[in-house]
Amino acid sequence: MIRNPVVWCAWGVATLCAAFMDRGPFLQALLVLLLANTWLPYRRGRSFPLAIAAGLAIVPVLFSVALSRFGRHVLVTVPGIPVIGGSWTWEALIFGASSGIALLLTVAIFAVLGSTLRSADLIALLPRPLYRAGTAFALSLAFAPKCMASFNSIREARQLRGQPTGWRSAPAIIVPVVLTTLEQALQYGESLDARGYGSRRRSRYRPLTWSALDVLITAASLIALVLTAAIPAQPYNPYDQLMPSTPAMRSLIALLLLSLPALVAAFPDRKDVADRA
Repeated sequence: MIRNPVVWCAWGVATLCAAFMDRGPFLQALLVLLLANTWLPYRRGRSFPLAIAAGLAIVPVLFSVALSRFGRHVLVTVPGIPVIGGSWTWEALIFGASSGIALLLTVAIFAVLGSTLRSADLIALLPRPLYRAGTAFALSLAFAPKCMASFNSIREARQLRGQPTGWRSAPAIIVPVVLTTLEQALQYGESLDARGYGSRRRSRYRPLTWSALDVLITAASLIALVLTAAIPAQPYNPYDQLMPSTPAMRSLIALLLLSLPALVAAFPDRKDVADRA
């Protein structure tokens, strides 16, 4: 398995570029298969945010079909309804679908990165002047789910006591949530102080190491990024040509290079087998 955070950052940037530069249906289908085969071995027991991904994929289709009046191939004609009335075209449907799948691919990429990257490793990659700001930003992000958990627990406690939980009781709910959040912030500050944060030069508990596999996948990701961004293929536009063309050879090569993490996961090394045992 790949443990170096730099490798995953390079892979994520190259995959995001591939997802947005060329929105051809064939290439997007290959990207969906690539990310599915990458997510499964690296998910570490996490669940995929399917509801968020499905919502982001469907909304652009609805907006594009209902509001766009461009295209020659009519799908259906909606009579007499303001705003959405008129001809719904196949071009608008395919354009919205390509945009929605691009957003779905983005969610999948960040899901893979979220299961393979640790916030501490990302903070450790920051240069020394930005280390404190990065730590504060990471801690602030950690407060969001804790605030939601506190809000839900306080709301459930009021429901068990038979007290109202509507918008009129918002002050009675928000005040305990704010106090709980401040208490958690003080606990974070005390824990940082107990660990000697900011008193001396930072050290690494896990030194950043590079293996031959890490170098190979990083180089492959950079090559894929160059093939996708610096030598872009002709982007697919359904309003110009409804039938998509076959993906360019350089795009297929870029996807093959980006599939290396999934191929590596299919052949676990001895260390992974020992850890599982």
